[in-house]
Amino acid sequence: MESEFRNYFTKSLDIFSRNFYHQLVNFNPNRNIICSPLSIQTCAGMLRMGAVDGSETAIELDGGLNFSSNYAKEIANGFSNVLTTYVECSVLTMANKLYLMKDYKVRKRFNEILTQKFHSEAENIDFSIGSEAANTINGWVESRTNKLISNIVSSDALSGNTRLVLVNAIHFKGEWTVKFEESETRSEDFFLGNEKILKVSMMNAANKYYFADLPEMDAKALRLAYQDTDLFMLIILPNLNAGLKQLEKKLQTTSLEDITSQLTLHKVFVKLPKFKAEFEQELTPVFKEMGIKLIFNGQAEFGNMLDSNERLDVSKILHKAFIEVNEEGTEVAAATAMVVAVRSMPPPELEPKHFYADHPFYFTIYHANHGCLFVGNFNSPDISHVDNVRLVCQCKREQCED
Repeated sequence: MESEFRNYFTKSLDIFSRNFYHQLVNFNPNRNIICSPLSIQTCAGMLRMGAVDGSETAIELDGGLNFSSNYAKEIANGFSNVLTTYVECSVLTMANKLYLMKDYKVRKRFNEILTQKFHSEAENIDFSIGSEAANTINGWVESRTNKLISNIVSSDALSGNTRLVLVNAIHFKGEWTVKFEESETRSEDFFLGNEKILKVSMMNAANKYYFADLPEMDAKALRLAYQDTDLFMLIILPNLNAGLKQLEKKLQTTSLEDITSQLTLHKVFVKLPKFKAEFEQELTPVFKEMGIKLIFNGQAEFGNMLDSNERLDVSKILHKAFIEVNEEGTEVAAATAMVVAVRSMPPPELEPKHFYADHPFYFTIYHANHGCLFVGNFNSPDISHVDNVRLVCQCKREQCED
């Protein structure tokens, strides 16, 4: 049964990740992108626990988030199985938190699900003192992301109408199983899709890696392993310098498993740029394009959240992300905050392969059993990147008391 839950959850996360990334690319052409679909889906999953099963709000969330069930209990069990695995991961920190307006209480069942299934702690704070409340929330996120994610919530996003803030934070810092030699890193050309050429610090290696030619995608794939973990970085490189857009369209309909199942062990000559990248965006239009609309327009049904009967809705979703890739490994962080206010064996030796990531490419960091943690692309050496998501919910003013 546990294996079945895991398979359903992984498939659900894979579909959501592909759909979400596709929308993010459409809204951000030619930008470097990094995001954590798991962080976003987890925070939205906590929000879903407050919606009544079968309500229009629950149906929209279940569809847009690609949950494998329409029942809160089964959705929560899926998250519980995955989050429990990550608690035991030495190179990954993942934490959830619920901040609640002072003198307010969440419904008993909602609190039990978040505590038992999402490993979330609750803390009462005064949102009417916006700067102090924001400092408390931001300080918690920074402490869980090695200070890579800061200012997830601004003081002006909080007020006396704010009822609760749901936060998810992820930090991963992994060392390559096979590290790149710093002495082999040198300045080399990086070819942009618009025929411009920029200089980058290019890491070079010749080792055995899992590799695949992907002729149906006009691309090739390379997997880099991290020490002491079941996490990997998969890089998918279009064969053409200007091929990333076409590759990304094909990735929307290609599962992670379809690609990783084609990987075989080869000696590979690798070129990979060192890079840092940051990304930040308000995600409301992305969610709406994915069919999640009711939570923004005052018609949301979150009757399972609070003891009070105030109408809640979502006013903002902000996403931030960070990644750094170098000779030692990768450091990535992500955070999502929802502010809710009233309203095997090696094969025989094969011919060496070449994997020269000297033009724009796609990448994902994923768990062997639980699917992707982070997805992104690298379009240009000039852009940096950070991960963090924030959903800000405001109540209908006419239904709120001053």
